[in-house]
Amino acid sequence: YADYFDRGATSVGARFGYWRAAAQTAMEEPLLGTGPGTFQLAYKRHRAPDAEPTRLTHNDYLQQASDSGVPGFLLYLVFFGGAAWALARRRLTEPVYIAMRLGLLAWALQGVVEFGLYIPALAWPAWLMLGWLLAVPTNQFDKSPTTE
Repeated sequence: YADYFDRGATSVGARFGYWRAAAQTAMEEPLLGTGPGTFQLAYKRHRAPDAEPTRLTHNDYLQQASDSGVPGFLLYLVFFGGAAWALARRRLTEPVYIAMRLGLLAWALQGVVEFGLYIPALAWPAWLMLGWLLAVPTNQFDKSPTTE
């Protein structure tokens, strides 16, 4: 990998090109986007001649805007924003719930620079944790030591 490291961190600079192309695609196809998994085709129209090819935007949120259009992107944001708001209002003090919330936060933040939605080994546990946390009852029985 010495040659790769000698060239520098090209993937960091390339991501800005991916993101620019995804934003342009979302503006050109605002209603329905280009369709699921079609960023590679849309990127061919917008990439610089010397830019490396890619299949994904390396940003889950821009991927949604490019593939699904503005309505799909907004629905995705509303879903995640609503889930985050609902979880933020809950007082979950069990260590496992705290760990799951931190894991979901990390996964959502990683989505800004990677494509965790397209990796089942990352996406499925995240959806499982989100569903599990949203299903936790808000009115749990009093578990204080005085009642036991």
